[in-house]
Amino acid sequence: MPAKIALITYSLYTHVDQLGHKVEEGLKDAGAEVKRFRFAETLSDEVVAKMHGAPKPDYPVVTPDDLKEFDGFVFGFGTRYGRAPAQVSAFFDQTGGLWATGALVGKFASVFTSTAGQHGGQETTALTTVPFFVHHGINFVPIGYANANLSDLSELVGGSPYGAATIAAGDGSRQPTAKELDIAHYQGKYFAGVVNTFVAGKQKLAGASSSSAEPAATAAAAKDIPPPATAIAEDNTPQPYTVEESGADAAAKPTEEAAPKDTAAPVAAASNPTTAKQQAKKQKKKGLFALCCGKEEDLKN
Repeated sequence: MPAKIALITYSLYTHVDQLGHKVEEGLKDAGAEVKRFRFAETLSDEVVAKMHGAPKPDYPVVTPDDLKEFDGFVFGFGTRYGRAPAQVSAFFDQTGGLWATGALVGKFASVFTSTAGQHGGQETTALTTVPFFVHHGINFVPIGYANANLSDLSELVGGSPYGAATIAAGDGSRQPTAKELDIAHYQGKYFAGVVNTFVAGKQKLAGASSSSAEPAATAAAAKDIPPPATAIAEDNTPQPYTVEESGADAAAKPTEEAAPKDTAAPVAAASNPTTAKQQAKKQKKKGLFALCCGKEEDLKN
């Protein structure tokens, strides 16, 4: 299933919408499912007419609840003193319910803009929008300098590593150039690629989790089976090493079980330290070391 992306714009003089058309192409070229919206106008028709604003495009007005249906959003709007215009800020202020429920956490967003001059907010318009994304847990996706037009010094080119942009001039007479439109197309395609990758990975992980649930449950149940009641506990007590005697020596020497018990010997040995040391020495010589390197009389003793 492809990523679902909302393209939401506010364009007073059509410059932003021209960039938006190219962003939409890029999104679709990358295989995303795209739906366009526009921000609600807060100015009266009379004021917009005095500002020589263009007619509004035939896109549905976005509502906060619309955002819940999408994996990502691309916002396009002009700048007002280096930040988003009031129409966009008014919409952001309506998303408190989404913030309270964490409805937008983990989604993705990108921004493109239009300014009157080349120093009029090409970067700060996006930068001052990032706090909105941060508070909602939305992942901001910039474009970097991967598009070569952003490094072109042969002519005036709008745009920044934050996103595509155009320069409209103070009277709106300048229109987006081919290079600026190319940056916008790149932004749409790149953004869709990022969100598509996330959505595909999420779906794959969900499928892997469901397919492995049954074997995991079986393994867990197997661990709960108690051992058989007749199981014999293993004796791990270390056993002393002894040297086996054979032949006539074994027959001539009485076993320990047959030997008479002398209760007085331990008492005497305890009272005489020298005797105890001698007995310990003899016992040591009867071991493997004595067979290898000891003397014959030692073995007999």
